[in-house]
Amino acid sequence: MPLLHGRISKKKPEEGLIITSLIDVFTILVVFLLKNFSAEGNLVSNAENLTLPNSSTQQPLKEVNLQIAVTSDMILVDNAPVAPTSDATSIPNDDPDPTIEKLRESLQQKYLLEEEMVRLGALNKVEGKAVIQVDKNIPFDVIYKVINTCGKVGYNAMKLAVLKREEG
Repeated sequence: MPLLHGRISKKKPEEGLIITSLIDVFTILVVFLLKNFSAEGNLVSNAENLTLPNSSTQQPLKEVNLQIAVTSDMILVDNAPVAPTSDATSIPNDDPDPTIEKLRESLQQKYLLEEEMVRLGALNKVEGKAVIQVDKNIPFDVIYKVINTCGKVGYNAMKLAVLKREEG
């Protein structure tokens, strides 16, 4: 067995970043940011050419399942045009059950989609929630016909979107 003369040097481990600590720091940072994230604000995107009425409401929207917007020329469901507003104005005001057919068909498809999501387990139940945005210059009879159509399909938990009036 040969003898080694001289020093035996131990190999130093290479120094660098300790990745485990770095991951811990980033994880804590992400958790901190998620806990402090505020979900308040505009959960509903305003439809174009739409001026919402002012209100002194104190209840912010919590969840938005379905958005319906009524502008001066079009009725939209989830920002997709489904019927001209003239379809609602053409229904006689003395009609005991005014229904906007194109809107009803679109809402029926959305409702069936929610039922399918319940069947697949993605939702607990069909909640029938809808947020209705209406231009402040739209006549009440048009709003009534939209609300009646929503109710016939099963969207009975409706809220009207408004702008919070500035106090001062």
